[in-house]
Amino acid sequence: MENNKRKHTTSIAIGLACVWMGTHFGPGVASGTQILQYWVKYGIWGAICPILAMSLLGYCLYCSMEFSRIYKTYNYGDWIQKVFGIKWVAILFDISFIITMMTALGGSLNAIATLLQNQFGLNYWLGVALVVVCAALLCAFGAKLVSKASTYMMYLVIAVLALIIILSMSTGKLDLGAALANQANHPGITLSLPKALWSAVIYAAFQATVIANISSVANQLPNRSTSKKAAIIGIFGNALMLVGLSVFLLSATALADYDVLDTATNPLPFYGILTYLDFGWAKVVYVVTVFVAVLSTAVGFCFGGLARFSKFYRKPDEKTPGKDIALVAVLLLACAFCSKFGIVALVSTGYTILGYVNLPILILPAIFLAGRKISRGYLKEHNIDAPGIDE
Repeated sequence: MENNKRKHTTSIAIGLACVWMGTHFGPGVASGTQILQYWVKYGIWGAICPILAMSLLGYCLYCSMEFSRIYKTYNYGDWIQKVFGIKWVAILFDISFIITMMTALGGSLNAIATLLQNQFGLNYWLGVALVVVCAALLCAFGAKLVSKASTYMMYLVIAVLALIIILSMSTGKLDLGAALANQANHPGITLSLPKALWSAVIYAAFQATVIANISSVANQLPNRSTSKKAAIIGIFGNALMLVGLSVFLLSATALADYDVLDTATNPLPFYGILTYLDFGWAKVVYVVTVFVAVLSTAVGFCFGGLARFSKFYRKPDEKTPGKDIALVAVLLLACAFCSKFGIVALVSTGYTILGYVNLPILILPAIFLAGRKISRGYLKEHNIDAPGIDE
């Protein structure tokens, strides 16, 4: 019985960690654009600092998901109101969440539509429409399906990215040693530890909107240990992938006649590297994988938005799949129009602005305010019944 319970809680923890990873590893990461903008341009320091970023964000998410579990705040509006104790502050999270959707999903849709167009000659807007339809259908059927879908989609994304890295490195053309030896002289690299550390803080901050996605599926958490387990799995998985991808793209700075850091010419560096290495079949597999990554990101964000805004048209526990599909479709279509700004502009400018916004309204409140309100001392002092805090 105890073993079955442990397996069940581990499965829940992995599911929630994969919702985080699924939201995080959209095409901004899977395309390489985000990795270049926030990590590779700082050389070796940028390959190490993702560990700090994911540890900071992981602790923030632990506090937020445990807060959601204890106080039953399963949409981000309720979460932020109870964390701050002020009702109107939910508007700030609404603004942050909408900006995140516009930038993250806009960039994601731009990436996949461009890849489908380049690889298969598919019309840009038809590629966008495929994501909209698939994400709307997935979101209409609840939190458990979202967690399961994110889990399987992330397994696929991680496996394919790992395969591409291994195949590319096996050619001998990506030379980490040469890249490290030349990083101080590379015009696109700034070897600055303080800047890399601040980039880690801003990166964690703009990713913090994932609180909305996590809170929307936190009703599955049975106890505190499962919340901790989900955070630890998420930190390890996200940090490992970020470090691996950063090292890979740093190695690509040694390629002859190809400047991986020139995002104006090569806005989708992973695809550019595969083209440079003449891996035709791998490009097809990669494009399909990015489609899955976009879908995972879209599902995570849209389900968070659904949890927040659906209360305006349905009663608690009421099932309205038709209206839910319509809301998700509207959200995604708005992101589709933003996608025309291009992934580089959305990732480099939009995310940095979002990071400065989220630092005071999400990261710090989650750690200090939510962290205080989930402590055993606070719960005991205020006579709040909190099942599972000792499990």
